[in-house]
Amino acid sequence: MENKFDFTSFSRQSTRGVAVYYFKILYKIVKVTWILIFIILSKKSIGSLQTYFFILLIGVLVYVLVRAILLFVNFKFKVTDKDFVLHQGIISKSRISIPFEKIQNINFKQNLIQQVINVVEVEIETAGDKSVEISISALSHERARALKKLLVSKTVTFNQDLQEEDYGIIQKISVLELLKVSLSENHFKSLLVLVGLGFSFYVQVKDFFKTLEIEEQFDVLIEDSAQQVEYTSILIFLLITGSFFIAILTSFFRVFILHFGLTIAIREGVLEISQGLFTKRNNIIRKQKVQQLIISTNPLKKILGIYNVAFKQAVSGKQKKGSILKIVGTKTRQVKTLKKLIFSNTDFTNQQAYKPHFYYRRKMFFQGFLFVLILNIIYSIPFINEGWVWYLCNVVLIPYIIWMVQLKYNKQFYKLNRDMLWVGEGQIGTTYQYVACFKIQYVSLKQTIFQKRHQVFDVYIQTASGKIRIPCVPQKEAFQLYDYLLYKSQTATEAWM
Repeated sequence: MENKFDFTSFSRQSTRGVAVYYFKILYKIVKVTWILIFIILSKKSIGSLQTYFFILLIGVLVYVLVRAILLFVNFKFKVTDKDFVLHQGIISKSRISIPFEKIQNINFKQNLIQQVINVVEVEIETAGDKSVEISISALSHERARALKKLLVSKTVTFNQDLQEEDYGIIQKISVLELLKVSLSENHFKSLLVLVGLGFSFYVQVKDFFKTLEIEEQFDVLIEDSAQQVEYTSILIFLLITGSFFIAILTSFFRVFILHFGLTIAIREGVLEISQGLFTKRNNIIRKQKVQQLIISTNPLKKILGIYNVAFKQAVSGKQKKGSILKIVGTKTRQVKTLKKLIFSNTDFTNQQAYKPHFYYRRKMFFQGFLFVLILNIIYSIPFINEGWVWYLCNVVLIPYIIWMVQLKYNKQFYKLNRDMLWVGEGQIGTTYQYVACFKIQYVSLKQTIFQKRHQVFDVYIQTASGKIRIPCVPQKEAFQLYDYLLYKSQTATEAWM
């Protein structure tokens, strides 16, 4: 493949890249102006301005086409012996040079338009610079694979970290398995997202509703039927059931769209992950780039025997969403394989599990009961008082708070072996974070005035991908942990990324 394509001299993308640029620019314009277009089209006077409107529309489409062509013509790239070089820009031109040792990942991506015209977008992620990330929008599949293979070979030459393990495909997720994953997701989160989107949409089109006099009619309808709805338990039950059903459907579509065709493979010590329906992504992950491995589950997932796994990679500046790569529906055997690939020592069998100081549980109880007390005071105000029914809710609310606090305390722990730190947390769900000691950048101890009385500290562990917090560690234990982690990170000879 290297001989078939010459990347040593400047070359352009596939000519189909003009279409990719065209629809990208058009999408950005529509995304910003759709509500304005919606309101204009709804006006009764649009008929008299129809000619001007269509002239403006044609002008915008021509502008988008010209800009797309100019972006395509001015985008050139090549690969030298030391770096990847890119020239781009229409009026303000830029030259970007990325040394091979700074290349973090080379990923493939395909949105719906790119799938239709059969091209691939190549994303080159870097670490160590604040905003360097290259995106080549339109290459043929064969040319994209050749470029990826060349860049991977160049980065391996500099990093000297090519592993010999080659497991091939270790897991391929079917539609039925995606259904299991979606059923075990956090549906309350999906419901909140739906409510947020609905409210956001209402705020944007509120003025439009006023022009149609719908808002006044809706208010009258609510005033007429409010008394009936308040005492109609069947309607409330249907609303709750319907909302929950919609949340489940939302979870399914979200999981299906993001993780359709999920395939996990290990080739030459490199993890390859392909997934996505409308936007297909092909990501590669190397051992040295992963800063934290996060494994999460919940009671239903445990019954189904599946886990969600997230890889947190090194970022610089502001945290980027793309720096966290998530896979779902992973079985126990595959989780063990992934841990073995990423870390050299994941054996915590004979290691002690350290729990937080009892002050941690006392603090959570205090916060929970303070919340209940404030609610009871509010509902004791005469014009808000709901009668004895509200106080009966305390019979459910107080045991619930006790249960949740106990769950959170029981699931909070950390373990330490010779090379790694393992932190567990959660309530209904459980999250495990793994980090190699040599990848820790610094450790800090923080103490509030209330913690000082009990001689406890919160331990914050900083990696290149973010912070890990271990709450309410006893003073002597916190100092020992602080000294050990700093010693391991300062004396390590391995490259942290």
